[in-house]
Amino acid sequence: MKILLLLREENTEEENQYYIDAIRQFGGEIFFVTDKCCFSSALKRLSLVDGILLPGGNDVGRLDFFLIGYALTHHLRLLGICQGMQSMALYGSGYKLEEIGNDFHYQQGKYAHSIFLSSSKLRKIFDRDVIFVNSHHHQTVSVSVYFSVVGRSSDNLIEAIENPNHEFQIGLQWHPERMISYDSLSRKLFQRFLSRKGKVNEKNFLQ
Repeated sequence: MKILLLLREENTEEENQYYIDAIRQFGGEIFFVTDKCCFSSALKRLSLVDGILLPGGNDVGRLDFFLIGYALTHHLRLLGICQGMQSMALYGSGYKLEEIGNDFHYQQGKYAHSIFLSSSKLRKIFDRDVIFVNSHHHQTVSVSVYFSVVGRSSDNLIEAIENPNHEFQIGLQWHPERMISYDSLSRKLFQRFLSRKGKVNEKNFLQ
């Protein structure tokens, strides 16, 4: 599976490496663009890939909406993480990011809080109604225009969205790429994103 990864200028090398490692660990081939990339250059890379990963960052970038629109039009796989999910939720709207006003959703540690999943493709991937995730964000979205809301935190913030009409166009507010070493659901998610067949082979993580 060939994936276009957007590298945000504000992210550290360590933060970017989590995404790179997650894609490669499950057999993905990476094509890079930066948020300073012009649309014509992005289009050349988009013609080569099967999916797009929009990572976390500080704010919705100008390239996010372009990539989301391309994924929708060309039926590419799409995974939005943290800011990437926020961009998906705000796509096609005039809404803005909102400050949460507390640190409940910005915590250290392997798990920060629970998420309640409604009936959805994501619910089928995880095969459970409640999951536990990490959390590293101060901002949130109050609506999702083009994508259905399928997961919320206990304080009712939007945590997961998806396109019900596509095999895999999913946005997550948490950071599964940082949980792969200890969380089987995060591994299952990336396995599904990067492969159309099979289950996670746990042997890959026990060696």
